[in-house]
Amino acid sequence: MKRSLQNVLDIPNYSPAEASRYFHISSSTLSYWTEEPNPLIPLSPEGMLSFKNMVELYVLEGLRSIHKVHTRRIRRAVEYLLSSEKSRHPLADYDIVTDGKDVKFYEGTRLLNASLMGQYEISDVVKCYLHRVERDPHGVARRIFPYTKREQLDTGKTPPKTIEINPGVCFGLPVLAGSRITTGFLASRYRGGDSVSVIATSYGRPARAIKEAIEWELGREIKAA
Repeated sequence: MKRSLQNVLDIPNYSPAEASRYFHISSSTLSYWTEEPNPLIPLSPEGMLSFKNMVELYVLEGLRSIHKVHTRRIRRAVEYLLSSEKSRHPLADYDIVTDGKDVKFYEGTRLLNASLMGQYEISDVVKCYLHRVERDPHGVARRIFPYTKREQLDTGKTPPKTIEINPGVCFGLPVLAGSRITTGFLASRYRGGDSVSVIATSYGRPARAIKEAIEWELGREIKAA
């Protein structure tokens, strides 16, 4: 029986170590968010994360690290959204935005403040980091375009969408955006002796993007040649 896409989004497919590396989150912070007794993002019984969990982690890190929203306000917002019983993964299933103080979400065209228990809002919001999560017309997260370097989180700029995590492509493995070329395969070619320029030429991609993808996969800088 063919699995629905919704089920695919919920399949535990990523280890905490992968999530930590992909989103530049320290292992201690990840443990704090996922461990009992009051996890913001519960792990599966096997200790793994689904794609929806990965979206939640990405949004949570953006709220906390980029937009400086206090964890207490994030937790209050998550508890409020969970109480509605509309979603088990509110940070993934709601169109989350922030003004740098509270966690807010759109219900249709209305902006509500989840940190203040659903109070209606009219305010400026920040979306740059959070909107590297691409959603379908129903608001369901389908793809993540993660920042490839930790320092990108602190610049306030919007770097290119080089890497894509999509549960419908290559079993959810990270790939070059718009392709089926996994970052793991690119790194294996580099470790096997191919230069960045050779790999870039073989796929018709800019050397910058290939270098960035390999560095993201390996977690370290490499030679540009």
